[in-house]
Amino acid sequence: MRRFTIKLDGPLHGIDYGGEGRTVLLVHGLSGSAVNWVSMAEGLTAYGRVLAPELPGFGRTPPAGRRATVEEQASLLARFIRRESGTPALVIGNSMGAVSAIILAGRNPELVDRLVLIDSPAPSPSIAGMSPIWVTTMLLYLIPGLNKALLSWLHSQGTAEQRTNAGIDMIATRPDRISSSTRQFHSRVTTERNAMPWMYDIHLEGYRSVIRNLVPYSRFDRTVRRVSAPTLLIHGTEDQVVPLAAAERLASVRPDWTYRPIVGVGHIPMMEAPELCLHLLAEFMQDSGDRRPPAAQAVPPAAPVTRIGAA
Repeated sequence: MRRFTIKLDGPLHGIDYGGEGRTVLLVHGLSGSAVNWVSMAEGLTAYGRVLAPELPGFGRTPPAGRRATVEEQASLLARFIRRESGTPALVIGNSMGAVSAIILAGRNPELVDRLVLIDSPAPSPSIAGMSPIWVTTMLLYLIPGLNKALLSWLHSQGTAEQRTNAGIDMIATRPDRISSSTRQFHSRVTTERNAMPWMYDIHLEGYRSVIRNLVPYSRFDRTVRRVSAPTLLIHGTEDQVVPLAAAERLASVRPDWTYRPIVGVGHIPMMEAPELCLHLLAEFMQDSGDRRPPAAQAVPPAAPVTRIGAA
């Protein structure tokens, strides 16, 4: 695990988690960073060289004139793959990063070998299960002036460590599953971001671009149907940010995708249930005909059902 900085229309920071061969590209979500993947990155090295860039305006990467929309993120990720290998990558995205990954795979099928979407935003016929706090926050994000005031207030509450823990606890169903070391990594990122003047603008631009891509439903469906790579869709049944109904509808739009709901998990399964995510990935890679990595040895044995904790 080592930090890297490259030039890609400006500085681009990230973490190289090791491994060799095919690029395994990890794409974080809104307000995320490369450390979002620290809990499962080692297991992913069985599939290639694991790289987690920090998108412009997130983590340590400055905007440097680059926008934070999912469309621009997809374009930058395509250039990143071409720069690193030029060959098809295994692309794994969470939340906003999953939307960027969908656009990337649809626009550049030659660059995406396999696609894994973890709790991807998608149009939903129901908001059942969503946190009332998050629903209210989503609405306030859309009101000019008030949205920045809200973010400023949220970032003034407590220390960086306290805000990090509060954020994780809000989107994870069982926060006790997330290790103290993982929390410490995220707390350091929070501390660094406090000094970055672009934080609020980037957060809101990224959020608005995700919402813009979800409506109307027909627009998002067209984007999804452009994806030709074999795709694994993972979603926590207790996700309070993106309702399970959104994942179920997405799975119905693409019945050829492999859909695996994880019972009892929230919005960040790669942090809350990393071993189970790796187990599902190993099954998917084998079932989709990819036999390059020793999938059976890539992760420790796991239960044959997609379940963690109590239903």
